[in-house]
Amino acid sequence: MKIKEILKISQGKLLNPSKDFLSQEISSFIIDSRKAKTNSFFIPLKGNNVDGHNFISDALKKGATGFFSQKKVQEKNGILVNDTYEALVKIAKYKRQKFSTVIGITGTSGKTTTKEILKLLLSQFSSVSATEGNYNNEIGLPLTLANAPDSKISILEMGAGKVGDIKYLSEIAEHDIGVLVSVGHGHTEKFGSFENVIQGKGEIFINPKYNVLPDNLLSFYKDILKDKRFLTFGLNGDIKISNIKLVKGGTEGIISFKNKQLKLIIPLYNKAIFFNIAAAVGVIDFLGEDPFKHIKVLENFSPPQGRGNIIKKKNIVFIDDTYNANPLSVENALKTLSELEGLKIAVLGDMLELGKYSKQLHEKIGEIIEKEKIDYAFFLGKNMKYAFQKTKKGFYFEEKDKLIKKLESFIKDKNAIVLVKGSRGMKMEEIIEYFNN
Repeated sequence: MKIKEILKISQGKLLNPSKDFLSQEISSFIIDSRKAKTNSFFIPLKGNNVDGHNFISDALKKGATGFFSQKKVQEKNGILVNDTYEALVKIAKYKRQKFSTVIGITGTSGKTTTKEILKLLLSQFSSVSATEGNYNNEIGLPLTLANAPDSKISILEMGAGKVGDIKYLSEIAEHDIGVLVSVGHGHTEKFGSFENVIQGKGEIFINPKYNVLPDNLLSFYKDILKDKRFLTFGLNGDIKISNIKLVKGGTEGIISFKNKQLKLIIPLYNKAIFFNIAAAVGVIDFLGEDPFKHIKVLENFSPPQGRGNIIKKKNIVFIDDTYNANPLSVENALKTLSELEGLKIAVLGDMLELGKYSKQLHEKIGEIIEKEKIDYAFFLGKNMKYAFQKTKKGFYFEEKDKLIKKLESFIKDKNAIVLVKGSRGMKMEEIIEYFNN
């Protein structure tokens, strides 16, 4: 995209342009001046604590070709706009029109795994771009679109902290297919109630004609879906999953749809992944392709780091599920762990952003551990103390270093499977990193 296009789209005015500024080519939009490089364009955003305008000169020194500004500055090669964030959104909406199909994905857990599954499957028959990392909020989503490479299909994750967030993101994404992966008690503190979580996640269905959702959630969304096409997935859905079990080297299950079925073995210990695969089957069907021509490739699927990766270290198998945690994903992970062979140890950090439900939901985790075939649990954080109090199988720690030392001595000379999981803020990946090194 050339600077002259950016000027036109943003409806801005030139600020101290050099002679050839308008003809310069831009290859990336950035909001972090530290990521500036040749052919990048800096968008300084004004936050509660930091004003990106203070870093315009830093971005230019690092090689940025130009920048937006909502105030007159002395630096060369800028575009003056009323609001730098709104200018970013205008670029995103312009880029959106270049895709023939946009898929929007939301859910309490499983968003990123479903996105990665879809990206792999759709790339078998089309050109695809997708959200990088967890760029799924009101800044990340427009930035993803602004930087999206040319392709026929774009897959966008949509995160939410309150009612209205996904509705707003949908107005930018204008997605053609809406995918709801799951609904649980994640972010309840921000949403205010579980009913608000249900409502907020359902905003994914407002705009698109085609939608995919779990069969056990259909009753919540019948009104919003009544004039739309939709497919359900689950144990009793249009897309059925069955016979899910843990086997040597991964998880086995059967996907059934339109009088066809296929058995798959996915190289992860994660029974919930079959729900993510079933959601992807629905999307592929809406795109007019036969899902069963493509899903066998998932037997080589490798998830993003921290989302159920299997790491083998001598006599120990670590399940690295450290990226994030909420009650639904922790319960799924514990039930999966309980079915594996060998000494089973759960290492759990606090589940954050649960508000008034936090004590009750952490206690439930302790009760699950007590009931399931899990041998030991190591708990970290002030909220996990409630889980610790509900089981006789646990050790409790306030400090990560002390947990690591105890775990290291505990598993020495043992054959064990160790699940490590916690909310993003707990940085449980540091435990995996310690044992990996």
